Amino acid sequence: MTTSTAFRYAVAKGSEPGRLADALADALALEAGSVVPDSTFGLLYLSDSMARHGQELLKGLEAVTGIRHWSGCAGMALIGGREELYETPAAVALVGSLEPGGFRLIKGPVDSFEALREQLAGFLSPEQPGRLILHADPGFAGLEDLLTRIDQETAWFTTGGVSSGQGEVVQFAGAVVAGGVSGLALRETVPLAARHSQGCSPLPGQHRLTETWRNIIVKLDDRPALPVFRDVIGEVLARDLRRALGYIHIGLPISGSDTGDYRVRNIIGLDLDRDLLAVGEMLNQGERVLFVRRDGQAARDDLERMLGEIRAQCPGGIRGGIYVSCLGRGRNQFGDEGTELAIVQDALGDVPLVGFFANGEIFANRLYGYTGVLTLFT
Repeated sequence: MTTSTAFRYAVAKGSEPGRLADALADALALEAGSVVPDSTFGLLYLSDSMARHGQELLKGLEAVTGIRHWSGCAGMALIGGREELYETPAAVALVGSLEPGGFRLIKGPVDSFEALREQLAGFLSPEQPGRLILHADPGFAGLEDLLTRIDQETAWFTTGGVSSGQGEVVQFAGAVVAGGVSGLALRETVPLAARHSQGCSPLPGQHRLTETWRNIIVKLDDRPALPVFRDVIGEVLARDLRRALGYIHIGLPISGSDTGDYRVRNIIGLDLDRDLLAVGEMLNQGERVLFVRRDGQAARDDLERMLGEIRAQCPGGIRGGIYVSCLGRGRNQFGDEGTELAIVQDALGDVPLVGFFANGEIFANRLYGYTGVLTLFT
């Protein structure tokens, strides 16, 4: 018997890995012993509380479904369809088939650019356009360096996220692995669309870092940093700067971006005596920065904007997708559980969708925070 090649997703809850595997296979309509094309792959995300059972779950899924190519990781909270799964042992899975030879598993754990090139030798050369969907270990200190080299030395475009958990974290890459990165590499001929939502609204104007020291802003536009900050955020927020830091963050514009893209970092401290700002990033004097507002309404507005853009990229329809959202989003930013996913699915039309809440989000070869990254098979 041969299974359908349509993209399908499933959600299963429980703490017994064998039953989780069976429940996922049942929901995916995959029968034991089915013959599946080698071009079929699966994405698997598992609650961090179940990470120690990852090997058993993966083996069970392979046995029941016949699918050999699984990629994914553990997360503190999972995404399946319209559900956001917090504080409950669960697993979500998506399966689908691509063109023969359209993908390769990055089996990992890859901990260097050279190791990644070696894994992709004969499939994607650095000068060939391709897409990488990456899952990273939260303890992998070399992630940003790896992404920078991908950006500077290849024609590849990466999306994905950093796994999250309170204890053991794992990745799925044909086996259970930990450390570095793993994932899927896709040829340019596999139709994809990808966008990200930063959950912020920029405040007017950009400012030049005219004096900095490490992560300290001393002067902006040749003025002491704190008075500039007060002017930008307005009189009401300036009355309570401690409260303002809950809403206002700093944006670091990305050089060469034609969409006004920026990375968001926290403002982590103020020095009222010396008019200084401290931020969660090492700074380069002479560069420009902006300030952004982050709250529930800004997050909704930016998410709806992004969804409108990506929907316009998919006139022929959507087969399935992956959504990686920040741990600080979901119910923490949108209110009730499921609100963020309802906005996504209302815009997309209830497509097969899985994902997880991450310790960091990967988009366009960069590591972000407070971001939702949507990758769609079109």
